[in-house]
Amino acid sequence: MRRGRFSALAAALALLLVGTIGAASGGRGPVEQTSAAWTDTTHAAAAVTSGTWVVAPTNACTAYGNDGRVLTGCTVTSITFTGWGSPGNQIRNYYINLQTPAGARSVAFDVDLSTATGSGRTWSWKNARIPAGAQFTARDGWTCGELPRVRGTGADWQTIAIYFQVAEAGGASTVCR
Repeated sequence: MRRGRFSALAAALALLLVGTIGAASGGRGPVEQTSAAWTDTTHAAAAVTSGTWVVAPTNACTAYGNDGRVLTGCTVTSITFTGWGSPGNQIRNYYINLQTPAGARSVAFDVDLSTATGSGRTWSWKNARIPAGAQFTARDGWTCGELPRVRGTGADWQTIAIYFQVAEAGGASTVCR
């Protein structure tokens, strides 16, 4: 029985002690928060680079009427090609197939030839050129260095399909700047 009284007395004293410490510390409890007296200096570095935007290939066209006004409803329906020659010295005939509104006289286009379908072997665009005879003129400062992207305006009345060749090996070109 003595043991039970002693244990109860010890527990009561412990509670009294904890309460006294809590009151003396302003209600913050027996432990205070601390923070470091210093901070280490750190340095970070990153390389600055530049790049280019990668734009998903899109094929677009704009039809123009006899008076030069823009007509709505021009669509590039497909781009096809046939090719021949040996790798490194090939020629491809490209056809930009269009759906144009009634009254269209000319069509401006911006296409990615890498989206074309057709027959042919592997192809390198590195030195490719467009030989004479193309049914379009370059626009917006386009050059052959931008191939396989092509921006041009078709010859008048070429409103269903625009034809041109691309030579893989390069050479003289009347279209490229």
